[in-house]
Amino acid sequence: MDPIEINGGRFYARPLHDDNRIDDRPALSLIMDDDAAVDYVARARQQWAQESALTWAVCEQTSVEMLALARLVPNWEEKTCTVSVTPCGDTSRVLPNDPVLAPKTVGDAASEIMGTIRRWAEGFLELKPANGHNTINHISHP
Repeated sequence: MDPIEINGGRFYARPLHDDNRIDDRPALSLIMDDDAAVDYVARARQQWAQESALTWAVCEQTSVEMLALARLVPNWEEKTCTVSVTPCGDTSRVLPNDPVLAPKTVGDAASEIMGTIRRWAEGFLELKPANGHNTINHISHP
């Protein structure tokens, strides 16, 4: 399967990048060690191709800045999946946006994209999110 974007309204999920336009590795290094972050984007592409895990950068509608890492792991035999979202940085950080819109935080991005990905998994992949296996991971940041 080729990586795709999922539009969730205020937030969207896009494939990870490590090119001259967008580099998600600095954001990834906020949630994993630097060595793992360097290779993570390439591994994510390979997992998409193998359909073993689908991974996205979560972004606010007007930006490509990675706010969280979203990951869906399918169980094709059981027609279920698990979804996890890990915020990058302080979950209480208020995001810059058009002042007409209600303020949102990095934590809001993580929470809202969880529902978007779960609905996409059910509607597009025909996978039922496994109960109790959908999490928002909170990483301590110094």
